[in-house]
Amino acid sequence: MYSKYFSKKSLVALICVLLLSLSTGCFTENDSNSGPGVKKYDALTLAAVNNIVDSHMAAGKIPGALIGIWEDGYETQLLTKGLADITSGRTAAAGDRFRIASNSKMFTAMALLILADEKRIGLDDKVSKYINDFPYTDQVSVRQLANHTSGYFNYTEDPAFTAAGAANMLRRWAPREMLEYIKNRPLNFTPGTNYSYSNTNYILMGLIIETVTGQKWEDYITAKIIRPLMLSETSYPADASIPGSSLKGYNVEGAATVEIIVDPSMGWAAGGLVSSLNDMKKWLDALAAHTLISPKMFDEQMKCVTDPTSNGSYEYGFGVSRVWAKYIGHTGVIPGYNSAAYISCDGKKAIVVVCNNEEGSVATTIAFQIVKYLFK
Repeated sequence: MYSKYFSKKSLVALICVLLLSLSTGCFTENDSNSGPGVKKYDALTLAAVNNIVDSHMAAGKIPGALIGIWEDGYETQLLTKGLADITSGRTAAAGDRFRIASNSKMFTAMALLILADEKRIGLDDKVSKYINDFPYTDQVSVRQLANHTSGYFNYTEDPAFTAAGAANMLRRWAPREMLEYIKNRPLNFTPGTNYSYSNTNYILMGLIIETVTGQKWEDYITAKIIRPLMLSETSYPADASIPGSSLKGYNVEGAATVEIIVDPSMGWAAGGLVSSLNDMKKWLDALAAHTLISPKMFDEQMKCVTDPTSNGSYEYGFGVSRVWAKYIGHTGVIPGYNSAAYISCDGKKAIVVVCNNEEGSVATTIAFQIVKYLFK
């Protein structure tokens, strides 16, 4: 998950009352998965899926949501709920773009796997081989950054950073500026001995990419991932705007809803990308099929450590999580949005959920409940 950046109380409020009666939804057929022999979900199944989404949206007072469901042999379902823009009253649309938050980590990790395939880096190299002016890089490996076993403190949990983010949400951050907040903190544990999710790891990974390639992080992933996969709705915005039609991000406080506009640079290689349902499905397909890397490197990607708090159900590999040993993908939370994107290891079933509300992990809860119900 993407940790909280700042106190909600610090936001300058534009307050609107959320009318849950506007949270209507519909399934639409995607032509890429229709035709002879393709089955339809029955009415009871669709009603149950709608109920899962509606109940969580009502409980969390979520303005809008997008859900994509893909199952081999069935019609693609794109579910739209509620409002993309409370002020104008525009309803959510299946083509809306949104901030994918920590789902961006999958792209950053894939870039390093591509570099490893090209023998330009080693996954077990010490980080100091590429970054020698940051503490503990001589003790931490590239792999330990990617699977969150480095021990680095999570910069987004540093009080001084969250205060700075709250003071100017439109600030354009340089990666090194974010690292300044935690450079004097000790490691949480000896590298490789424990698991602790930290956005700091992926800022360092982005810097490794820039050091090795001589390109900006965003330019390299565009050249090596976004363009080859034809992800035309995926990008790293140059400012706080989101290109094209998009879900606006919100935070809900009681009966009031506050719009949140934040510059994605505070997430950068750890959480700065924007995408869409269709592009995220393309990404998941490439992930499951290891389209961009060799089978050997895919095996490296899937070498997982277990989150000790998950009772064995949640593992983390090289920038990708594995759930119930059957689904791979990621989740993300950034001010205004939370999302989840997973595909079955055989590539036959996938789900993407996004909510335009920063609170908690509602999108993940919705996604996993739908998976348990629909893909059992």
